[in-house]
Amino acid sequence: MTSEKFQEWLSRVWGPNSDDVRRLLVIDQAPIHKTPAAKDALQACDTDVVYVPAGCTGLLQPADVYWNRPFKARLRASWEAFVRKGEKTAKGNLRKPSRQEVLCFVSEAWAAVSEETVARSFKGCGISNALDGSGDGDLHDRLSSVGAVDPEDRGPLQAECMEMIFATDSDESFDGFASDDD
Repeated sequence: MTSEKFQEWLSRVWGPNSDDVRRLLVIDQAPIHKTPAAKDALQACDTDVVYVPAGCTGLLQPADVYWNRPFKARLRASWEAFVRKGEKTAKGNLRKPSRQEVLCFVSEAWAAVSEETVARSFKGCGISNALDGSGDGDLHDRLSSVGAVDPEDRGPLQAECMEMIFATDSDESFDGFASDDD
């Protein structure tokens, strides 16, 4: 994606803020997301931005954590079914799918991802927790369940994560959590 495409996405998909409510966009730290033009476009849309620290998308980005795998598996299955049909061109080559067929592959794959899974993905990544703070431990509970965080270490970890996430002007990248041996 280019900076121009990102700005086009902001204007055409994200769109202007018509309901006068601040919005939050959680994105990775791709250079195109941090250009002056992109920052201006985000500000014009009344959008607050949280940059997922490098190396953390597998923990903090809802698509990566929850639904990319089933979406891509379904997309792959549609592609494989198309290839198995074996339709050939006049020269005997495999026919490429039409734009409409590709759109159907994507539409069917997306339809296979439930709304509940998408909603749960944001909560599970700590993005759309309750405003009263009642869901603040959801992300850390998930990390704890895979042995990445001891329950008693959640407070310092949460502070460290929040500092990294909201340090949007930092050029530092995230290389992983320090072990207890450090």
